Amino acid sequence: MDQFVAGSDQDTSGRLLNNPKQRGPMDRSPHIVFAPAEVIGNRRNAQLAATLDLVFDRHPAYRQLTKTEALSRNDLQSIDDLSKLPVTTKIDYMNSPEDYRLEANGLSPEEAATWDVMHTTGTTTGKPTPFYSTAYDFYRILSVQEGMMRLRGVDADDVIANLFPLTVWPHGAYARVPHAAAALKIPVINTLPGNPSEHFGHGSGMDDVIGLVERHRATILWGVPSYVRRVLIRAAELGADFSAVRHVFITGEAAPETLRKDFTDRLSTLGANKVFVSISYGATEMQGGMVECVPGSGFHNPAPDQFHISIVDPENHQPLSPGKRGMVLLSHLDRRGTVLLRYALGDISVLADGPCPHCGSSTDRLIETPTRMDSLLKIRGMLVNPALMEDILLAEPSVSEYQMVVERQNPDDPLSPDRLRIRIAGEAPNIAEKIKAATGVTPEIEFSDAQKIYAPGDTLKSKRVIDRRD
Repeated sequence: MDQFVAGSDQDTSGRLLNNPKQRGPMDRSPHIVFAPAEVIGNRRNAQLAATLDLVFDRHPAYRQLTKTEALSRNDLQSIDDLSKLPVTTKIDYMNSPEDYRLEANGLSPEEAATWDVMHTTGTTTGKPTPFYSTAYDFYRILSVQEGMMRLRGVDADDVIANLFPLTVWPHGAYARVPHAAAALKIPVINTLPGNPSEHFGHGSGMDDVIGLVERHRATILWGVPSYVRRVLIRAAELGADFSAVRHVFITGEAAPETLRKDFTDRLSTLGANKVFVSISYGATEMQGGMVECVPGSGFHNPAPDQFHISIVDPENHQPLSPGKRGMVLLSHLDRRGTVLLRYALGDISVLADGPCPHCGSSTDRLIETPTRMDSLLKIRGMLVNPALMEDILLAEPSVSEYQMVVERQNPDDPLSPDRLRIRIAGEAPNIAEKIKAATGVTPEIEFSDAQKIYAPGDTLKSKRVIDRRD
């Protein structure tokens, strides 16, 4: 029996069910992410059962798939049975996003009403893929955001500075930060960096963003790593006071450990001490992300009653046990808009075995930083890991922005040799030699303005690697 009751500080054994890193009364309200493993398991199977009933009746893509695979509703009774379904790829979803949306006719108003539409990877038409959330889903998204915040140790006195840009296609990164604040009843400053359109007249320049952070004494900076880093560099030039900052939440781009140290060092010069830089493994399909409770603790599923994370063999898609490296799959357990089962997020990682030793949570936890399955580049016959180059570039204090471009020396000749060109904003002495030593490839260095490499508002995040070869 599920004995975990929202609004109660204890389960029936009297054990506290909150994050042990208590900083205030906010932490004492329990969340499913800190429930015992048995409670999470029972809740998950109950939610999945209700979702599968709807899927078999109302989901065009999976209704057809289960017929093709000769699977009946009785064949899928638990989380473990999901492995009977073929993997859903991003291409499957992108090609027909409407088929992954539940048919709402006859559902309750909350389950049927479209609350909002976010967008993910582009479709074959060139437009981003819509991800639909109903009013029911939005209520659950608030719980996702609450779980993320509680795992990170946010308390009632925190103030969020939303550093995500507004873009033409709505995305969850910008939109969900105010919802996270609402879930915990704390303030948020939407700084609106950049300018996505000539029709938009409310964008802020970087100096204005810094002024907002300083004036409102923001304790949390939340954004994409490349932009947050540029804010910190400019804040130092202005002599800004960021002493109130105690958290930096980053998502959307690769964030190696060198970047975490870079942030803490820069914030120290701005008056902020003991800052927790929390990296998130985010996805539009989660309308949130898996987050760290402390640095290096792994990426925790913030809503185990809504999402199931599994690891499978990349070749045969068979489930792998905890501790084995494989492809990351996401299954929705409790949604009414877009619903995805055994959906390949496109990354490789490792699932933890057992609860987190830091916060005690029994939720799904990835203990290896997810890496893209197609992240390695072949340049002049050698496999090159872009992360090695990023580590070198991030170690240069004056480099505020960078981009790696792989192209043909002669773009019109498909047999022309490869060229690695690195665009840099800032000074980087001997950078070409350092990259050659690490990768075996000598790059051409092009110095450029940071805004020309990445302009917030044009896109959500910077394009660190561009491959222009056919």
